[in-house]
Amino acid sequence: MSYPEIDIEYIKQIVKEAGDAAIQRADGVSFELKADSSLVTAIDKDTELDVRARLEQRYPGFAFQGEEFGRVGGDDVPLWAVDPIDGTTNMVFGIPFWCVSVGLIVEGIPVAGALYMPRTNELYWAVKGQGAFRNGERLQAVDRTEFAAEDTLGFTSGAIKALDVNDLPGRIRCLGSIAAEVVYAARGALCCHSGCFEGANDLAAAMCVATEAGCVAQYIADGAPVLMADMVREGKTRAAFAVGTPTTLALLRSMVKPR
Repeated sequence: MSYPEIDIEYIKQIVKEAGDAAIQRADGVSFELKADSSLVTAIDKDTELDVRARLEQRYPGFAFQGEEFGRVGGDDVPLWAVDPIDGTTNMVFGIPFWCVSVGLIVEGIPVAGALYMPRTNELYWAVKGQGAFRNGERLQAVDRTEFAAEDTLGFTSGAIKALDVNDLPGRIRCLGSIAAEVVYAARGALCCHSGCFEGANDLAAAMCVATEAGCVAQYIADGAPVLMADMVREGKTRAAFAVGTPTTLALLRSMVKPR
C-alpha cells in the first residue's frame, strides 16, 4: 500500500503554533457544556478552525474530521482526524496535561501525526515506517514481564470504572488526556495505558506515535486488535482497551478483567 507524501515538519509547526496560541488564552478561560456534558471553550473551536484552514491550504483534497465541528470531505480520501484540545477539562482547571493533536488516517491506518503539549513543552510526532519521536529523541516502548510496586500504569477515568483493577500491582495514573497518555506509554513514562470508548480524533496521532514506538492496541476482554478503521466507521472504540507492547499487554490482560 502506498501513502501520500506528508510534510511532517508542516504538521509539527501547525500543532506547535496552535498550542502556543492556546496557552496564551488558557488562564481563566470560560467554558460551555456540550450535549455529552463534556466541556468546550472558544479555544477548542478557534483552534479547530485554524488547524482545518491550514491543512486545507496544503492538502486540499483530503477530508477533515474535528472534535468540535465534525467531518467534511469524501469517504475515499485521506482523512485528517483532529482534536484541537485533547484534555479540555484539564486546560480549564489548570492541569498541565492537554495537547493539540493532528493525525492522518489513510484506508483505516494512522500513517502520520503530531501532538503538542504546551504546558510541558513536549512535541511528539511519527510517520509510518519512519519511527516516533519526542522533542527529537526517538522513542522505543519497553517490554514488561512483570509489574513492580512503583510502576506507573495508565487508565482513563472511564477505563477505571469499566475494569476491575483491584489485584493490579503498581501505581495507577489518570492524566486526563488520552492522547497524552498513549504517547506516554510509547515513551515509557507509563508501562501501558488503558482507555474506553475513545474516538479517532483523540487517538489518530497518538496511535501513530505508539505504533512506530513498538506498541499495539488490544481490547482487554479478548485481545482483539483495536482498529482505527472501526473507530472512524463506528465513532468510538467498542469497549475497554489498552496500548503497550504485546508482552506488556499480555501481562495486563492476565491481571485485569472487565467488571
